[in-house]
Order: sequence, then structure tokens, then C-alpha cells
Amino acid sequence: MPADAVLLEEAPSARPDLHRLVPARNPLGFVSAAMGGLGFALPAAVGLRMALPARPVVAVTGDGSALYGLHALWSAAHYRVGALFLVLSNSRYAVLDRLAEHHGAKAPWPAFSEVDMSGLARSLGCPSLRVETYAELTAALDEVVPTLAVREEPLLLDVTVAVDADLQP
Repeated sequence: MPADAVLLEEAPSARPDLHRLVPARNPLGFVSAAMGGLGFALPAAVGLRMALPARPVVAVTGDGSALYGLHALWSAAHYRVGALFLVLSNSRYAVLDRLAEHHGAKAPWPAFSEVDMSGLARSLGCPSLRVETYAELTAALDEVVPTLAVREEPLLLDVTVAVDADLQP
């Protein structure tokens, strides 16, 4: 990513890897909510890109968190906010599932495998692409990342990820 990029994170299970792989090199280089609520990343990415139009903005969020702020994609599309939204789709609240398991309980909420993040994005006017393989992901990023600073059209990448039962909360 460009050195001046703003990375918004709302994917707790991916946070350690993001810290390791994408270091913040400038103020606002890594932005994350501190309060544990859901739905922060998508609207924050829209707002930061509108406030800082010369800075590339990438939001990385889980599909569960994205569902709480999905309507921000409508704003991104209609106000021509060229942010990149990476939605890590595992069709569940994986971190919450692991917390429940950690306490010896079964998660009381169902998985949501029927939710189509890419389709939801398109229904809000935001272009999207479903990504199911590493090769597809790297190809999409190779195409989009160089244009982040000048993009006027948002893009949602709906990235399929597997749930790793061995991860700890």
C-alpha cells in the first residue's frame, strides 16, 4: 500500500496479521475502533476519504461487522468516494463464536451463509467483486492499489475466508 494510505480495521481475527504485514507509516496510517462496537469501518472509510481526498483509504472488515454499517456503501457510490473495502467473509461472527467456545458455550447466534456481501454492495450502487482464491485477490489488489489515490469509484472486494477453529480469542 502507498505510504500515505489510511487503513481502517474492523476485523479482530485479522488484526495481528494486519499489524504485522501493513505497518502504519504516517499519522492516521492505521485506524481502528477502541470500543468493541460493530459497524465502524465502512462509514469511517467513507468519511476519512471525503475529509482527506488525496489519501488512499482501505477498509478491512469482517462480514459480520460490515452488516452493521453496510449502508455507507450507498454514500460511497453516490458521493463518488474512491475507497477500497475489503470484506473478509466467513459467514459468521467468528471472534464471538470463539469467545463463546472459550467459555464452554455454543454460540447462540446462527451463521449467515446466505448473505451475499458482493450482491448487497451492488444493490447499494457500489461496484464489487467476489474473490475466492489467493490468485484472484492478488490480481484484484494489483489492479486497484496503484489507483487508490485517484479513484473516484468505490470498490468492495468480498473475500472468502475459512474459519480457523484453532485461533484463540
